[in-house]
Amino acid sequence: MIGYSTSADVIYKVARQLNTSLDLDEVLGKVLKLTVEATEAERGSLFLLDEVGQVTRHILSRPNQSPEVSRRNIKIAMTQGLAGWVYRHHQGALASDAVTDDRWVQLPDDKEVTGSAVVVPLLYQDRINGLLVLHHQEIHFFDESHLALTAGIAGQAAIAVENARLFTQVRDEREGLHTLINAMPIPVLEIDTNNYIAFANRTAQQSLLVKKVNVPLEAIEGGDQLKLTLDELRNRTENHIEVRWPDERVFSVSINNLPRLGTVVAMNDITYLKELDAMKSQFVETVSHDLKNPLSAIMGFAQLLQLEETLSEAGDIGLTKILHSAKQIQILIEDLLDLAKIEAGLGGQAEPCNLPQIAKNVLTDFKPRVEEKEITLIAHLPPQLPMVSGNTLRLSQVVSNFVSNAIKYTPQSGQIGIEVSQADSEIWLRVSDNGPGISPAGQSQLFQKFYRVPEIQLSHRGVEGTGLGLSIVKAIVEGYGGRVLVESEVGVGSIFGCVLPIWSPQSESDAAN
Repeated sequence: MIGYSTSADVIYKVARQLNTSLDLDEVLGKVLKLTVEATEAERGSLFLLDEVGQVTRHILSRPNQSPEVSRRNIKIAMTQGLAGWVYRHHQGALASDAVTDDRWVQLPDDKEVTGSAVVVPLLYQDRINGLLVLHHQEIHFFDESHLALTAGIAGQAAIAVENARLFTQVRDEREGLHTLINAMPIPVLEIDTNNYIAFANRTAQQSLLVKKVNVPLEAIEGGDQLKLTLDELRNRTENHIEVRWPDERVFSVSINNLPRLGTVVAMNDITYLKELDAMKSQFVETVSHDLKNPLSAIMGFAQLLQLEETLSEAGDIGLTKILHSAKQIQILIEDLLDLAKIEAGLGGQAEPCNLPQIAKNVLTDFKPRVEEKEITLIAHLPPQLPMVSGNTLRLSQVVSNFVSNAIKYTPQSGQIGIEVSQADSEIWLRVSDNGPGISPAGQSQLFQKFYRVPEIQLSHRGVEGTGLGLSIVKAIVEGYGGRVLVESEVGVGSIFGCVLPIWSPQSESDAAN
């Protein structure tokens, strides 16, 4: 029998030794070794369990078993043996005479007969996270004092095992995440709250030449530019922006702010895509220029033919269709050339513009179309709002495009709203309608060139367009430091608009640069 003071000393010593490591495998080995020594058991086993009682890790009393035999023996112990009984009853058990105890099952390949055994649960917050099993060949070797001592050790072991398990889980997850981020094909940086580089993945080290971490962002080539980009992104609702690196590469930079830790920066090299886009734009611009002269000739000769009195009715109808189609091609060419000019930075010098007055003038031009469809137009255009940075002609295009689209897709006797308002240092323009609405998938592509929402085209076959209007709007607005917006719900309607910075002398300086 083991005395109380001796048991307390043993449990204290065991607790001290268990707290010297957080490595799970090392802790499990210590638990078993210390318990076997303290109880003078001949051998022991230790099972680590998950939330549903499945064995996730184990140290067996017979370590040299094949994996198949080990799995079979564990299953027998947990379903038919004393270990399973302890798990189901949530309490420790003493089999002083294991030979006659019905709860004990002798394993078929175990040559040494167990005379007495002790099994105790490792309880942590009312959950069993492990089982500790002790064996001895001598019948009645273990008594209640051994059970009490083993239970006391198990209490300390349960805490140590849970701490080690959590540490191992966090470490494994961290290593897995580190490996994943390191394997990403794009540069990823972690910038701390002091603008120091806390982490750089392998691609960042190779592509951005980040030789070491824990250095200021400005220490790497292009770091000054990246710092300005991050400051801009942190003050914007959008979380990505394009930045040109000193070696002329173009990156799409996106960020994710982490409270108290800093900012994770992902940089996708889009140089190749920008080059392709430039080539495409050049091709479209060249083709558009080359088409203007022959198209003008076609329209001119068609108009001359219409003056002929000898034309049949069918011929007159055919010429009308030719002229209509040529006019549509002409509009497309003009839009393409217009977009090319805007993207080349020829959108018009930035100047102070009165956006409410611009919107009011545009609405006057659309008055006949509004009255023709019996549309209710609600306008909120406060004249006292600050000026915006832009160009009157170009911003008229923006408003005109939004209003034209709203009229096109608003049903007969529908309703359109146009509002200009201020929020901090920005002016917001919103044009709403109660048209068919656009699905989220369609909204994500609305401002791409030539994109037209398929489901709307099916339901509005007579509505003509080039698919370039919103692309032109986006190029104009972003050219003046603004951003476009869209909100829509299918069957309810849509809100299109933009946000423009309030005019300041700095706006003119930025536009000139």
